[in-house]
Amino acid sequence: MPARGLYTEAARLQRLDWLRSRTRSALDSLQHTRLDADKLTGNIEGLVGTVEIPVGVAGPLLFCGTNVQGEVYAPMATTEGALVSSATRGALAVTMAGGVSTRAALQAMTRAPVFAFSRLAGAGRFASAILRHLGDLRAIIRQVSDHATLISIEPVVLGRTVHLRFRYTTGDAAGQNMTTACTWHACQWILRQPHLVADEELESFLIEGNTSGDKKASAQAVAEGRGIRVAADCLLPAGVVQRVLRTTPDELVTGYQHITAGAVHSGVLGSNANTANIVAAIFTATGQDIACVHESSVGQFILERTRDGVYASMTLPGLAVGTVGGGTHLPTQHELLEAMGCTGRGSAVRLAEIIAGFALALDLSTVSAAVSGHFADAHERLGRNRPPRQNSTEHRIGIPSTPTAGEPQPVPVPRPAPEAGP
Repeated sequence: MPARGLYTEAARLQRLDWLRSRTRSALDSLQHTRLDADKLTGNIEGLVGTVEIPVGVAGPLLFCGTNVQGEVYAPMATTEGALVSSATRGALAVTMAGGVSTRAALQAMTRAPVFAFSRLAGAGRFASAILRHLGDLRAIIRQVSDHATLISIEPVVLGRTVHLRFRYTTGDAAGQNMTTACTWHACQWILRQPHLVADEELESFLIEGNTSGDKKASAQAVAEGRGIRVAADCLLPAGVVQRVLRTTPDELVTGYQHITAGAVHSGVLGSNANTANIVAAIFTATGQDIACVHESSVGQFILERTRDGVYASMTLPGLAVGTVGGGTHLPTQHELLEAMGCTGRGSAVRLAEIIAGFALALDLSTVSAAVSGHFADAHERLGRNRPPRQNSTEHRIGIPSTPTAGEPQPVPVPRPAPEAGP
């Protein structure tokens, strides 16, 4: 490939012409891009162009959270018809019911190198000794990053190997690359300590032994969290369920019980209807690491019948999300983060709460559509390449029109005043 390692517009066009000659394709759509090639050094190699993805806006959703209050609109980059409308319907129901409560509980990013020894005895000695050097390793890591803080190290002995699970906080960054660099330098210090790793005992070392759960859905991440652990809940009166979600509390909870039983039977991690759609759409729109959708979309959706309606909650145990680093600096992605108030110190937990709130809204709408028989109909109209039918789409997917006489009315709930700023 020509112009290897060069980040200029001229180099991009040179590579594009080379690709055209190799593929014998015009590739006209790649000719122009709004991105500056020289600002992508940490994001892409061999740049030839960009791909444009439609962005829709869902909401508003009223938040009564720890880090976000007031009405929020969420940008969603997707090519799946019906997603934005369904999330908006769920958001309307939750907002009419008084809003969604959200709380980001903790943040932790893990990296897990593996040390292979000749025999179990050497592995055992290393695992016992390494914990005495936590202070030394923290000092090394402070020299590498001002934002990563080493919380703990957990040695896991598997035969003659030791997997060291480094656990960090990473501020407003998701932290995958940050923790990789920190862990690498920490391990180089370890390898220089003869009382920890004698040459005759240590056979090999890898920076990642695949016990961290990086970019994979794992039971360990569900239990311990990797990223930001965040939860959302709301109370839906029966009138809102009937008017907006077009079903009843009993039907909604019964449908939820069926999908939960199916998740258990098939061995799904967590239990939810549609969390991956929200995570992927907002991740794409805001410059997150899209490969982390696997681990980040493991969610636990819960519905319970109450005397007056339904209690609903969504827990995302490992949302690998950040508002600095990665693709968050790209112009469109940064503007969309700004539009949600998700820039500046402390904004990563705000973004996590927004994602959890909209994930709850979408699951409510999705399960409601399934139990009421509207799920296939909505995708038939909005998820296929057909011209839309005018004046019918919004009403038929569940966005209510003016209520008719005798239709159940939601009980008005006072709303908190929107916050003055992010």
